Amino acid sequence: MAKTFTTVTITDTTAAKESQVQFARSALPLSEEVQELNARLAADPGNAELWMQKGLALSKQMLFREAVEAYSMALARNPFHALTYRHRGHRYISLRCFEQAAADLEMATRLDPANWDSWYHLGLAYYLLGEYENAARIYESCLNASRNDADRVAVIDWYWMTCKRLGREEQAARLLELVREDTDPGENASYHRRIMMYKGLVKPEELMDVEGAPFPELELVTQGYGLANYYHLAGEEEKCDALLRQILGAKQFWAAFGYLAALVDAKAKGYDFEVVEG
Repeated sequence: MAKTFTTVTITDTTAAKESQVQFARSALPLSEEVQELNARLAADPGNAELWMQKGLALSKQMLFREAVEAYSMALARNPFHALTYRHRGHRYISLRCFEQAAADLEMATRLDPANWDSWYHLGLAYYLLGEYENAARIYESCLNASRNDADRVAVIDWYWMTCKRLGREEQAARLLELVREDTDPGENASYHRRIMMYKGLVKPEELMDVEGAPFPELELVTQGYGLANYYHLAGEEEKCDALLRQILGAKQFWAAFGYLAALVDAKAKGYDFEVVEG
């Protein structure tokens, strides 16, 4: 009998295991909330809602890889649940897996077109991918799905930046007209302040005054990216680069949208400012 052997289709040179498989896991103790959910899941492992709740609880600890796994288990039980795709897409963004995020969030918007958060995060995924045409298309849908002024303030900020990068000056100007000084931004006060800067009502140097903020580093990252992008659009690259470096020195809020956008912009410029804990 002739010998037969297993064959696979691979190129002559292949990626190293270390570049493809993440071995490290956080040693952070699980919160009481996660532990309680683990106990409930042990008794009811087919409960998709419990898996989604576990993902949300893990996200509070910034255990985003573990949260993605929990959301995946939820989708294994309920594969057409829009909200789970929305949450997993958000955490793929946190993990810098922007393509996977876009895929999940596209599914979320199709399953539940009324969900503003799905549109908002999908627009961000495309922005971070540098797909500004897609981002603009999605932000328009997000603006149409906005429920209140707080929603509109958040989406208009990112939509304005997207239009500016596309060279759509008239559209960008029209967006700013939708937000006034007395517009109530709700929890999106940082975005409102950025928009006031775009409108010329707040001086650029005033944007970085974060005194009194409950999370100064988060405020620095958020306001810092708005200002860095503002300087980039104005052609003031030295000021932009200095802010990108400052943002990417943040240690706690490494998954904030401003941090991720700063990281993408810095890499596009060929810079590696990020502080990596070792």
